[in-house]
Amino acid sequence: MNARDERREKMEHQSPITNHQSPKRATRKLNVLLVDDNPQFLKAARDVVAALPCVARIECANSGTEALAQLGELHPDLVLTDIMMPDMSGFVLMRKLREGDAPPRVIAVTLHEGPEYRAAARHSGAEELICKREFSLVNPAFINL
Repeated sequence: MNARDERREKMEHQSPITNHQSPKRATRKLNVLLVDDNPQFLKAARDVVAALPCVARIECANSGTEALAQLGELHPDLVLTDIMMPDMSGFVLMRKLREGDAPPRVIAVTLHEGPEYRAAARHSGAEELICKREFSLVNPAFINL
């Protein structure tokens, strides 16, 4: 492989939001679980994710408790969760997801962009944090981190 091909491959596997390098993922389609207590955002996020060719199935949950109840049926490959919710925070949900035998990948979604939120999300198990204002920028490269 020449240097130009290596640069192209490297660029294809970077997150468009953070420019972090990402390992290659299998190309099979993903089951995605969206978790947010805001019904308007949940609908908009579902529309964005549904348009991605790498997604096979999408389910939505209005709370962390509802998300945990759906795990057995959906077996999500990826969970996109708000971090600030009543009932159960996304931080708690992410920690509970990690307790399973085959935990899904998790991306935290929030209005809070501060480094303390990013650090707390990563500590809780999120691979990445995306701001809700940038959610429409999500693309297959980002989902396939």
